[in-house]
Amino acid sequence: MNKYQKSLLTETSCSMRHCEERVWTGEIFFFKQNEDITLKDYVLYISNPSIEAVFAIDGDAQTPFEEKEGRFCFLVDFDHKIEGIKIVFKNGLADDLIVPVEYVEADKEAYYAQKEKERKDALLAAASIKCSTGADLVNIYFQPCCKEYDRTEIILYRDNQMLAKYKVDEDSFFKSIGGLAYGTYSFILKQFDKAGETVLETAPMLFTIHSSRHGKPLVVI
Repeated sequence: MNKYQKSLLTETSCSMRHCEERVWTGEIFFFKQNEDITLKDYVLYISNPSIEAVFAIDGDAQTPFEEKEGRFCFLVDFDHKIEGIKIVFKNGLADDLIVPVEYVEADKEAYYAQKEKERKDALLAAASIKCSTGADLVNIYFQPCCKEYDRTEIILYRDNQMLAKYKVDEDSFFKSIGGLAYGTYSFILKQFDKAGETVLETAPMLFTIHSSRHGKPLVVI
């Protein structure tokens, strides 16, 4: 970029839909993808009274930007990256200039991990799992986590050892487990769809049976 081109480009105003970062640095175009990778309509806007035309450079192809209301517009596609942007100045004020483009893609793995967490959190909230304890028992309450729900299974543990699996009747939404000595237990609740696929599996959920001689109150989780 020579001094004439640089001087003319100081008047450049540039923005891109869905991008909060600075797009034009004065030397390059900087395209940063939004964290939401499902967004596609990244429209780049360039305005400068000294610019006659703008082209997207992709190999030997040159695609002209559309001009609307004094601005040059172009749909940026993060799945089909261009190599640069060619700027043509009015009245030969300076030589044509090809400006490099730098892309920064979003972290797709982080996006999908966040969406999966949100999905599981929503299922867990819908299942509304609660439990209460008595002298030697625990009652576990729940709701179907989704419309595909068919049945529930509860697995009981103590000291990291599996004690029993309980298949809950499809029309019941609680399970009472008796004959428990005092101490701390955990359970995992799993829900299945009609095809037998797991739609929800909780992390271990703790509860405590207190010795009745200590006069402890019921524990509700």
